[in-house]
Amino acid sequence: MPTDGLGGGHADPMFLTVQEVAELLRVSPATVRAWIAKGEGPPAMRFGKQIRYRPERVMEWVEQQEEGRG
Repeated sequence: MPTDGLGGGHADPMFLTVQEVAELLRVSPATVRAWIAKGEGPPAMRFGKQIRYRPERVMEWVEQQEEGRG
């Protein structure tokens, strides 16, 4: 299914929210926010007050955790 990157019900949004990252990693949104505050966790971007993640960067971070580089 093609995506427009706008999250309009498409399978692959261009950016993930804190909630979506939490669901993907099966942790609470509070854990993701704590990582942000500590400068830990997957690389995040700010758009004003909004935090967003690129899905591929989240998965790269997960792989680094598996390899013990995190």
